[in-house]
Amino acid sequence: MIFTLPSHRQRVHVARTITAAACAAFVTACGEDSATAAIPKPPAAILVLDGFIQPGLTSVGDTGTATTKIAFGATTEFDAGGFSFQSDTALAVSSRAAGDVLYIVDVKSSVVKKVQMPTKSNPSRARLLKGSGGQSLIGVALRDSNAVALVAVSTSGTSSITRIANAGTCPTDVFQYDNATWVVDANANCKVDYKVQGDVRLIRIPTTGTTRDTITMPTMRGSGASAIVLGDVAYISAGGDASFASFPYTLISSGVVTKVDLKNRRVLSQKNMPTNTYGAGTKLGLDGFLYVSLYENLTTFKSRIAKLRADDLTFVGATTTSWLTLTGTAGADVSCASGVADALGRLHCIVNGTGSVTSLVVFNAGGTEIRRVLAGQGGVDIALR
Repeated sequence: MIFTLPSHRQRVHVARTITAAACAAFVTACGEDSATAAIPKPPAAILVLDGFIQPGLTSVGDTGTATTKIAFGATTEFDAGGFSFQSDTALAVSSRAAGDVLYIVDVKSSVVKKVQMPTKSNPSRARLLKGSGGQSLIGVALRDSNAVALVAVSTSGTSSITRIANAGTCPTDVFQYDNATWVVDANANCKVDYKVQGDVRLIRIPTTGTTRDTITMPTMRGSGASAIVLGDVAYISAGGDASFASFPYTLISSGVVTKVDLKNRRVLSQKNMPTNTYGAGTKLGLDGFLYVSLYENLTTFKSRIAKLRADDLTFVGATTTSWLTLTGTAGADVSCASGVADALGRLHCIVNGTGSVTSLVVFNAGGTEIRRVLAGQGGVDIALR
């Protein structure tokens, strides 16, 4: 489960939310245009990544049951657990076990471009970066190469790859901020067994000069660490550490979300996930809250969604537990996987049923199911367009 950089739509919504709050306090300072612009709207579409069986993207409208499928290829070609989405471009990768391939998807045209990554580099995540000279630039974290690949794609569709070497023990995510490339280093032995070697780190690699900075996330462990960037702040998350050598599995540490001040290069605060849970797949909702996907335990692996305030990382909407209570139309508990809320506060998530048939399930602000639509097979991640 993956956690995307905020899209332009997300950044605009958060900015408008702040503007609306200011208008409420100082009515005379804001005109009608600001109030109108702050009205939340439903998403244009919901994108579900089918990671296995039928690999590709399934696009679902905000209403109705019609879907559009963008196929990636044969099942053996793809094994991603997540994707990033920005500016109508979806990016996903397959690991070394499925060919080390970057998938670039133009959602508007449904065109899929495949770019071969270095052999056995074991890509983790891909992000849109700031290109130049009319080219698009994509950063790809290469877990087994201790490097980041910079993929430049021209308007004609040709691509070239350069590398940033020595980018951590196991780079799992990458983003740009303030004339530098920042790498999330899971600090795990990803080449062999993904065994955790130490705390997750954030490495700043300047565009010019040679001085690098490393910010360590205390007590944060996990081989699937990732980032969300919002202005001068980054939210780094990692799912925790566990031994799967024999059953019952042993939980060593639960997931953590860390808030980092990028400008001053320091940790601001951390939030530990609930006791006995595993995972911390984090997304930024269009309502300005963070939504964290995790397993309730390592026995039943029941999927749960926690909601956090972006400012102080406190849990929101929880009752007897730290995660949201989600119920179906008949009142039964719903085990909801990767999820994120729209600007209206409705939670959208994916549920895999018998035969890994995937449903997009939508809940109202009170956690009650209000919509369920079939959305492909083998769903692993979701994003709002």
